[in-house]
Amino acid sequence: MKQLSKTENMLFRIGALLMLAGAATWLFAGWWATAMFVIGVILFATMQLRATYEGSNFVVQRLRRQQLFGAAMLVLSAIAMIAQQASFYLVRHNEWVVLLLIGAVIQFYTAIRIPQALKAFAMLIIPFVGFVSCSDQYLVDGTTTVHGMEGKMLYLKVYDNNDLRNIDSAYVTHGKFAFKGSMDTTTMANLFIGNQSLMPVVLEGGDIVLTIDDIRQNVSGSPLNDSLYAFIQRKTQIDNQLAELPRKEGRMVMDGMEHEEIIRQLANEEIILNRQADQLITSFIKNNYTNVLGPGVFMIMTSEYAYPVLTPQIEELILGAPNYFLNHPYVKEYLRVANENMEKMRN
Repeated sequence: MKQLSKTENMLFRIGALLMLAGAATWLFAGWWATAMFVIGVILFATMQLRATYEGSNFVVQRLRRQQLFGAAMLVLSAIAMIAQQASFYLVRHNEWVVLLLIGAVIQFYTAIRIPQALKAFAMLIIPFVGFVSCSDQYLVDGTTTVHGMEGKMLYLKVYDNNDLRNIDSAYVTHGKFAFKGSMDTTTMANLFIGNQSLMPVVLEGGDIVLTIDDIRQNVSGSPLNDSLYAFIQRKTQIDNQLAELPRKEGRMVMDGMEHEEIIRQLANEEIILNRQADQLITSFIKNNYTNVLGPGVFMIMTSEYAYPVLTPQIEELILGAPNYFLNHPYVKEYLRVANENMEKMRN
């Protein structure tokens, strides 16, 4: 949010006080009370208009529109007060009080919600809210050409206390969406639509670009995201080759090859491709033991298992792994449960 200057903030406070004084003394101060209320509304609404929001957080944009609607209700209440004081025939039953209450409720609600939505920054347009600073900021600008995502709410979730926790949300509007927030450290997050996980994204300082279309998903703009999606692209190529094997079998049958030879050849190809995939994952995690990509990809890999279990690949990963990796909350909990499960199997 654009911060008000010291003078503007003082005028904002004076406006709020004049509104309160005018409303409180209206019954016995007549036109003097009306004048105080009208001047207060003008100062309050004008300063609120000057505290613009230029960010891309959809929630804040929506709350900002609600806040301006509340200011409009205050302006209408001032007009209604003048009309009633002048005995205008359409306004004779304290209509201004209803408009004032609507505006005040909206102002109170947005005064609480906007600072929460901004996370790192608190608005100065509400007198009781101060400025909040954080260690680092992330900005994710996303685009999608997938028609079914238009108008849907997207969520950024991180692993916390053995569960996934929402840290941000955004609507897809005209194929675009954005996330902006603060963080104490680089974090591996997942993009969700409803309960469906779409893709991982590393939240680190800088401008991150996220692209979703019918063919692929990609995140770029930061070193860790570039590394992650180069890995994902290579893994996808291997997965596509594995998915092609049944179709390849059909072509081999049509070419008249012997059934035993088809089975032998495809089985060998499957073994080779699975070994390449395992080696790719293992080497990537090892190369990223000491940053968020190691535990993050480990989480993605083990999420395919029905329950935590120790495989030869996992045993190779934990052998000689540094404490940063082994003490990651997800890795630590997974290994604890996996060891318990293996002990039950042996008994």
